[in-house]
Amino acid sequence: MNDKISIIIPVYNVEKYLERCLQSLVNQTYRNLEIIIVNDGTKDNSQQIIDQFAKSDSRILSLIKENGGLSDARNYGIDYVTGEYLFFVDSDDWITTSDVLREINDLFEKNQKIDVLFFDREDIIGDMKDIISGFNETREGLHNIDELNEVVRPGLGAKIFRKSILTEEMFYESTIFEDLYTTYIYLDKCNNYFYSAKCYYTIYHDIDSSSLSSKPTAESFAKSLEMILMVHEKLEKSSLRYSLELWMALLFTTYWKARVKNDASYNSKMINDSIQKIAGILKENKVVIKPSGKKHIKILIYKILLMISKKKCE
Repeated sequence: MNDKISIIIPVYNVEKYLERCLQSLVNQTYRNLEIIIVNDGTKDNSQQIIDQFAKSDSRILSLIKENGGLSDARNYGIDYVTGEYLFFVDSDDWITTSDVLREINDLFEKNQKIDVLFFDREDIIGDMKDIISGFNETREGLHNIDELNEVVRPGLGAKIFRKSILTEEMFYESTIFEDLYTTYIYLDKCNNYFYSAKCYYTIYHDIDSSSLSSKPTAESFAKSLEMILMVHEKLEKSSLRYSLELWMALLFTTYWKARVKNDASYNSKMINDSIQKIAGILKENKVVIKPSGKKHIKILIYKILLMISKKKCE
């Protein structure tokens, strides 16, 4: 089997990193792929870099559109996909080695029931490297979606999707958790997933980037709560609802940490209303957090906070 792998790369003001990303793709030893680059209204010299690569590699399709955001750019590119499998690559990231796509094709060839492939990723911050596992508890291999019992990392870069399952309705434009929306809504239509504990994808964080030093705001936290509640309501599979409830538990503890620190911005009506809903879901479904270190103490505190949350939020 030699199925085509389609790669969609949204581009917006990334001239500093784009060449490295594209080079990692055109150098793949697996040749049956198409590289769909969506210029989402970039204002720098990214398009010139795209044009240079497109001239020397016929597998590259260059698309230009008005700025509409990350999800909109991905959705735009999907209309041009002709491959069986779909790989979303951010333009400031890259594929870890030149054999990645060949290994991915081999996995699909040996396991034709795979609806989505998960794998590990490498995070680089300056000179520091860290491997982020796709899962903490799931063993390598093929699994039914109903077996899922832990959180799913939302980033689209460390996954391979089947084009036949992915639809436009699975994308939601947002500044918060838009990848979480796509991931869980897609998984709700799947039967099987495969986890490979190999590192296939590299995310680079510029050490001077403002995103590393900036802290989440109460406003972004409120949007996270709204998004996760909306997705939870849409899901049909109980295993995915439970996985999302574990995400809710993490947000719930984040809320109380802010309250303990007397951060008044987390005491808004919008946040408190969402926390009440989340607390109700967690209590009804008897969801318990899975902390690391001093587990018994942390779980006890969590349960106490669940008991008093309604009173505190009022």
